[in-house]
Amino acid sequence: MELVMERTKNGARWVVVDNDGKRVNTGSLDCAGSFLANDPATLGMTDPPEIGKAWMDHSIVIPWMAAVAEDCGEWWKRVRGNPKRSGEISQVAFLLAAEMRGYGLAPPWGDSEQFDFVVWGRDRRQLVRVQVKATARLYNGGYEVQPVRTTRDGRKVRYTKKDIDVIAAHVQPLDVWYLIPIEAVGRAKSLRFYPEGEKTVVKKARGRRAPKCWEQYKENWAVLGEV
Repeated sequence: MELVMERTKNGARWVVVDNDGKRVNTGSLDCAGSFLANDPATLGMTDPPEIGKAWMDHSIVIPWMAAVAEDCGEWWKRVRGNPKRSGEISQVAFLLAAEMRGYGLAPPWGDSEQFDFVVWGRDRRQLVRVQVKATARLYNGGYEVQPVRTTRDGRKVRYTKKDIDVIAAHVQPLDVWYLIPIEAVGRAKSLRFYPEGEKTVVKKARGRRAPKCWEQYKENWAVLGEV
């Protein structure tokens, strides 16, 4: 149901309509006989002179309202289905997290640069180029991002110091950040994070080195400078 204002010859009045737009008999509502029903202030209204008593005679009070939140898991499924939207959400989250910690930020003009933000701390002479990466899917017990960018011809190219200074990886379901200097990333093809602790034993694969642990960079905001 919906509470809407209906114009009358004497001014206006509140009426309740259902989902099809049909008026509902307010006499069936528990609030119809409330002693507050003649007090327009309870609905955040005033008593305009041009409306007068007609307004008060037709006002009602909604005693309570309720909202049901959608299950977070279902919401994340839809977000993950759109990588661009998922990345935009993490960019906004980074903006908020950095601002709340006292950093200054500015996005580059246009989308030709390889970084999402320029960040500075107390020393405004030091500017840090940050690329935000979003991850929401568990893989072998961890959350994974790839430190690469896509070229115009569709190739995947690793970020270098020429492109950015820091990768800010956002584990969306837990709202946890990993801030890693690009020099530390090196030639790694993927970065896997275990913000809740490593639930699976990472064994050294035959002929390959064990994956590097990135947990030391969890919430490593100091890499952006002092605030």
